[in-house]
Amino acid sequence: MTTRWLKKLGFRGLAASLLGAVALAGATRPATAGSSKAPITFLATIIESGPFKVTDGQNLAGIRFAVDQINAKGGIDGHPLKLDVIDTELDAAATRRKTVDAVLQDHVSAIIGASGSDVLAALVAVGQQYHVPVIAFAGETDELTGSQFKPALFRVASNTTMHAAAIVYALRYDYPDVKKVFLLDEDYSFGHASAVGFQKALKKLDPSVQIVGNVFHPRGTPDFSPYLQQIQASGADFVLTADWGADLVQLLTQANSFGLKPRIGGTFLADPDILKGVGNAAIGDIGADVYLLTIDTPENKNFVASWHATHANTNIPWPTASVAKSYISTQLAALGIARAGSTDFRKVEAALEGLHFASIAGPLTIRACDHQVQIGQATGKVEPATGTYYKFPFVGPALIAPISAIAVPPAETGNPRCTANHNDNG
Repeated sequence: MTTRWLKKLGFRGLAASLLGAVALAGATRPATAGSSKAPITFLATIIESGPFKVTDGQNLAGIRFAVDQINAKGGIDGHPLKLDVIDTELDAAATRRKTVDAVLQDHVSAIIGASGSDVLAALVAVGQQYHVPVIAFAGETDELTGSQFKPALFRVASNTTMHAAAIVYALRYDYPDVKKVFLLDEDYSFGHASAVGFQKALKKLDPSVQIVGNVFHPRGTPDFSPYLQQIQASGADFVLTADWGADLVQLLTQANSFGLKPRIGGTFLADPDILKGVGNAAIGDIGADVYLLTIDTPENKNFVASWHATHANTNIPWPTASVAKSYISTQLAALGIARAGSTDFRKVEAALEGLHFASIAGPLTIRACDHQVQIGQATGKVEPATGTYYKFPFVGPALIAPISAIAVPPAETGNPRCTANHNDNG
């Protein structure tokens, strides 16, 4: 990588900009217009085609919102942020090819992405080879910050174990009488890791719960009826799933038509694009993520108001988990460069390791040994429509699963850095 022309950046100015960004009404003008300073390029890696593109439209909107706010505050010491976007096609090989082209042709200083753990792994390989940090808003497979760790990755999304544990935490709170659980997940690395996460969380939080099924289905499954039949036959009184995007829509919709009796806990179920197509059938189901719209803090209320002021008449009138995680990821990429005073990878890495940040989702820490964000997870139970945000059933007040209940201890990550030279619990 080149782009080492950036010698010294105004950390205090940018930090104030990032921490105060939620007070802005999502300004879209680049305040640095006409600046003679060279831009800093961020690359957004987004699914822009195929059935899973709806969720990533939210991710791109969150990235753009953060870029606009940073530029409205003067960029990074007067250097405007420039945003490039590639379509990952939810394909690792295509993502790698396009990302390499972008990095070499446009001097990319940070990569923001990406949905699909296999796609994120491809991004991290490129980031490691060309010395560009990858700030991840998704791609939750534990191994990416564990046994397969590469220093280029900094993950804002929770890992699968944390996310699964948050759903189980909410399950024990909302449905303490559940005794039989069925696990249904997509048949690729993320789905398998999620199943393991659910099993670990159940064993830790309530070992009396029996797992009566653990089944995987192909990503992009059009017909869930065989799996729904297995769930009914198992006698399960709750279903846990890490399905996302089009698969989760299909599962919930077909489960309703099928007359599925057990309630569902889905790690991505709180997405309004999921819930609006399901309607009353989702009432009682549980969702969880790093961020939920219903987090009751002043910081989040300001962010929600800021977002709604500029997006009320769009297809994303209120911030979603995807919006917020992408927004936070972009903030952290900019803050890392600002703290480093450089776009040099090693300096940015050092600046981000151990970083504490008062985010819109709550206080977070980038754990130094594995670059995995440590933050409590917001969970929410779907309630009848109130009209506060949407005209369809949506998650109620957020219940925060504390980091103490969901974190993976450093020694259990499978990452040798977490048991050797680092002794931080984040």
